[in-house]
Amino acid sequence: MSGWLRALGTVVLLVGLATAAVAGWHLTRDTTFADAAAAYARHPEHPLFEADYYRAAAWHYGLVAFVVGGLLIGLAAGSVLLALGETLRRLPRR
Repeated sequence: MSGWLRALGTVVLLVGLATAAVAGWHLTRDTTFADAAAAYARHPEHPLFEADYYRAAAWHYGLVAFVVGGLLIGLAAGSVLLALGETLRRLPRR
């Protein structure tokens, strides 16, 4: 059981970090948000620029959420599973 928990903890940790890395990579190449924000700043009353900005902002902030969520969930859940597996390994069997 402890071996399975440690393996699952490793997988969860790696998936969380990989998700954060891929989302961070996409976030660094997100020029659409900067372009839409600049256009919306020039024409704040125009509804098409506003709609374009909100669409780009949703994608951009979604990527930010994936980076933060992947790091937090991957590190927290992976660490808990690894610790539980190690704790069960050290306990004496009944």
